[in-house]
Amino acid sequence: MGGDVTTRPRRATFDDPGLLPEEESLAANLDRLDVETLRKVLQSASLTNKAARQAIGDALRRVDAPPAPPDDSRFKPLAKHRSTAKDGKPDAVVIVDPLSTGATLAAMASARGFLIVRVLSQAFPEEIANCLPDGLTLNWRASLEYDAEDPARTVEALRSLDAHVLGVLVGCECGVECHDALTSALRGHASNGPERSLARRDKHPMGEAVRHAGLRAVKQELCSGWAAAKAFCEGLGVNDYTKESAWCVLKPCRSAGTDGVYIAKSMKECEQRFGEILGTDTVFGDPNDAVLVQEFMKGTEYVVDHVSVEGVHKCVAIWRYDKRPCNGAQFVYYAMELYQSEDGVMESKLTEYVRGVLDALGCRHGPSHAEVMWLDSCDEPCLVEVGCRPHGGEGTFVELSSPTIGYDQLSVMLDLVERPYRVHRLPARPAPFTGGAVEVMLIAHACGILRRINMEKIRSLASYVGEEIKIKAGNEIPLTVAACAKLNFHCPTPSTR
Repeated sequence: MGGDVTTRPRRATFDDPGLLPEEESLAANLDRLDVETLRKVLQSASLTNKAARQAIGDALRRVDAPPAPPDDSRFKPLAKHRSTAKDGKPDAVVIVDPLSTGATLAAMASARGFLIVRVLSQAFPEEIANCLPDGLTLNWRASLEYDAEDPARTVEALRSLDAHVLGVLVGCECGVECHDALTSALRGHASNGPERSLARRDKHPMGEAVRHAGLRAVKQELCSGWAAAKAFCEGLGVNDYTKESAWCVLKPCRSAGTDGVYIAKSMKECEQRFGEILGTDTVFGDPNDAVLVQEFMKGTEYVVDHVSVEGVHKCVAIWRYDKRPCNGAQFVYYAMELYQSEDGVMESKLTEYVRGVLDALGCRHGPSHAEVMWLDSCDEPCLVEVGCRPHGGEGTFVELSSPTIGYDQLSVMLDLVERPYRVHRLPARPAPFTGGAVEVMLIAHACGILRRINMEKIRSLASYVGEEIKIKAGNEIPLTVAACAKLNFHCPTPSTR
């Protein structure tokens, strides 16, 4: 292993204040052994000693016990700036683009005792780079900007840190390609590699990779001029002269969420929306040199979140979106519900399809967030898009999935760094749960000055978990076209809904 990037063997530790002197001496000797040597000693002892075999059996039963709930004492943060290395250097986790959910991920890593290091994939405006969820403060051990022209400089800067980097995690959509490049250059870190990075980030090659794999993929065309877009739209059946005109979707190739995404219901509207996207920049500052035109898919939209390790995809949550046209915007979030069906058939079909998508895109390691439309026309799933990064929305989903399922995508990502055996033992998808969880968006159908916010009755509900309201009393409130206020509710049992 080179530099400070390491995945060195862990040493067994024994710490029991009730040990007798003889036991204390034995514990001290055992503490000097590395894991491999200790394994050989135990194997030898178990062949001739019944008590040793019994002790090993008892230990295995404890290890195989169901995961403890998140508030169990074993899940409490470790001592600040934990270290698992003989040289005493602290353990660190690198977060690439810790924006939105990435900032919440960094806070959770810090709470576990890791030093946190920020790598920005590009020169973000200050208001974006330092934008954090309300009430969150992050103390970075180091903050670096990725050098795309000379990636080796960034790699060397990470290796020179006075800490052991145990994990390199992606925090946001714009960091996917940078994360792929860094993890492939840093020895000892699982990587999806740069070969298919573009397909994991750009929606056009993404859709074509899914189609090439034999999976249902959206009909689409990447158009750098209106003439090509018009020809494709005509092929979909879009026109200006019939009420039965087909609809289509126009969007940037490299954005996230609903940024620049439009539905067009006529050729005239197609041309208007095409002009509104082409030549502009995405929310991440990427130029829109072309516009992606796709068929309009009618159905129910689901989100399937995974964490993958060595090509094994663990589903950590399935959500159902409620998105509707509102205030002139085509896709306004009304709610997001943690989903499960009565028989589990829908979940099985969704996860099977998404795992095929992840394989087609070469996403073998780390988080993913797939938006899938269950089509009314043919009763099958079709990919809207997938981000090889965690679920967005500033990580507020954590307080919904964790108490309901028992874990969440971010905690699983950190377990993959700290205790990977726990990830391997997770079920292929969450077990059936009781109760439910939902995130509800507050929609402003009128604009003006917000005089007051009356939340007392809502906060008194037994199911109330938390809120995120970006606008304050006295501020001007615009018509809602993007979420600026949301409430989270968790129902422990179905009867409390």
